[in-house]
Formats: sequence, C-alpha cells, structure tokens
Amino acid sequence: MLGTALFLAISPLAGAATTNAQASAVKAVANAAIKQGSFTEASVVRQANGNLVIKWRTDANLGAAKVYWSSKPDGDWKLLASTYAMFNGFVTADPNPGSRIYFKVKGGNGAAITTAERLLPLKGTTNFRDLGGYKTTDGKTVKWGKLFRADELAGLTAADISYLQKSGLKTIVDYRTKSEVAAKPDPTIAGVNYVYDPVFAETEGSGGTDTSTLFAALASGNSDALGEPGEMLIEGNKGMVDSPAAYEKLFDLLLDPATNALVQHCTAGKDRTGLGSALILLSLGVPKETVVQDFLLSNTYRAAYNKASVDALVAQLHLTDPKAIEVVQALMDVHPEYINAAFDEMDDKYGSIQGFLEKGIGLSQADQKKLKSLYLE
Repeated sequence: MLGTALFLAISPLAGAATTNAQASAVKAVANAAIKQGSFTEASVVRQANGNLVIKWRTDANLGAAKVYWSSKPDGDWKLLASTYAMFNGFVTADPNPGSRIYFKVKGGNGAAITTAERLLPLKGTTNFRDLGGYKTTDGKTVKWGKLFRADELAGLTAADISYLQKSGLKTIVDYRTKSEVAAKPDPTIAGVNYVYDPVFAETEGSGGTDTSTLFAALASGNSDALGEPGEMLIEGNKGMVDSPAAYEKLFDLLLDPATNALVQHCTAGKDRTGLGSALILLSLGVPKETVVQDFLLSNTYRAAYNKASVDALVAQLHLTDPKAIEVVQALMDVHPEYINAAFDEMDDKYGSIQGFLEKGIGLSQADQKKLKSLYLE
C-alpha cells in the first residue's frame, strides 16, 4: 500500500513535483529492503502528444532504478533518468524522434528489462508491430527489433520509410496474391530485400480471394449464402495449415541471419500474417496462450479502421440484415476461434503443433535450436 500511495503522490508518471523531504522519504523506503528479484514485464505506449509512457512490474522491491534508451535493442545505452523501481513507470519525451527507440530499466539489485513500443508509430500502416519481449516457457525472451508483422505497406510515407531503414529492416515478406500486390504494391526501400511469398493460390477470375462471392451475396441480400459469422476465416485458417508452402519459405528466410530484421505482411496483417507470427512465436517456445493474445491485438490496433470500413460497407451496400452486418464485422475482426482452428487442424493432421512444425513445414529440432539462438535472449 505504501508503494501505491507513493506512486500516486510523487511518481514521475503522475507528473507531480517532489520536495527534498519527500525525496528523502522515498529513497529510504526504496532502499530499506532491496531484495533479490526481477522485472516481470514492461511496456511502452506512445501518447497523442508524442510522449512515451514506460511501465514495468517487479516481483520484489528492486530499489533505485535507472532508465536508459538506445536506437539499438542490444547496446549503446544512454542514461535517460534515475527513478525508483517501485514507481512502476516513467514518462518521457521521445529522446530521438523519427527513429526506433528501445528502453532498458535497471533496478538497484542489477535486475534489468528491455522494452519498446509494440506498435510502431508509422503514419501509413495500422498494424505494424514488433514481436519482441514475449517470454518463452524456459524463461527466455524474444529479442526486440528482429521480427516484425504488419498490414499492407503501400501507404508508407517518406518518414515511415526512413524510420524503417534506421530500424535495421532487411527483409519484407509479402503474403498477398498477385492481384492484391498489383492494386497496392509495396514501396521499394533501399537496402531492404522484397520477397514475394503468397499464402493463397490465385485461380483465374478469382481475384485472389473468396471475398468476391461474399460481397455478391451481401449485395443480393442472400443471407443464406453468407454462412455463419467467422466461418470463412475459420476455414481459411485450416486451409493455411493444409497448404503451408509460404510458411516453409518464411522459415528458410528466418534461418539466415542476414535476413533480419524481417517483416512479414499481408493486407490487414491479421490472418495470413497472424498465422505466420503464431508459428514464429511457437517455434521459439512462446506459450500458446501468449500467441493467442498477440493474435488478438489486431482488434486493438485496427479498431478505428475496422469500424470505418464496416460502416462504409454497410452504407455502400445498404445492409440492414443484422446477420449480414455481423458477417462483415467478423471478417474484419480476429477471434480466438480463428487461430484455434489452425491449431486444431495441426493436431488433427500432424498430432500436435510441434508435429506440424517438424513435418508440415520441415522445421527440424536443429532448425528450432538455431532459431532460438538467433531470436531469443
């Protein structure tokens, strides 16, 4: 309770000034019983004004703390601020605007944690994010700044491209069909290798997607042809497991150290990219529960875009049938049953997720060991 009270009264997050007496009292409490312990989690969220809110949690009193920043995830740390671990956070202006920033928080007992913004602050995407920071079942952590996932990149601004170049991006893996690429091609980025790796085969006249049939049914008012809300994406996730060639190619790239940092993307960055991200995290030993949580983050980051898209489609097609609107909403969102359908298909066809990694996409035990050496710390 004392820590909470002090946090509310004089934490840097609360933005209140401290007197010398208050500072002395905080120091005494913070250093009274420094224990062996660790940081259990940390996060960074950018506010509308550009300030960065760094938050952390600990499992013990770690005493005084120092906050460092760097444009690299693994070194060249610069002192940003001195604070106390029990404050559980710090607010700062961006120390290096226009560049990817990483933070390290170090407690008085030597414990430390590295963190960064999950969602990259790009103007031309809605769902470009870092897979770093997730814990594995054996206590390791996915490295920040190596593995990214995103939606379509056609809208990247010049400032966005500069940001990505400075972040060390080396490879773009594009899961979209030829028609999607033709409609919204990725920009050419100097120093970055583009790899075309379609998840779905494109049959003549299909436009690369089954959504044309859906939209025809919506326009005609034939609700019987729509199927149940989410059914298309449940079946789609099963289909991606049954035809996993694109993900075999993804892991071939990931096993080459020269390809990282790597971003994989599709159009919305939630389904094809969602499964690719899940496979990466699972191969590194991240628990399935955490993998599902990452999958569901697309609902958070795409909420405004999804709402605008659904509203526009409802207006364009004059939809009034509640089921039709629910089908459209389910197509824009992600739900646990979508990715779980993929996991169930792996169990049915290969006996387990591990069986799929080994037999479905040819990822040997030696390959998985190499991946862990490359992407865990």
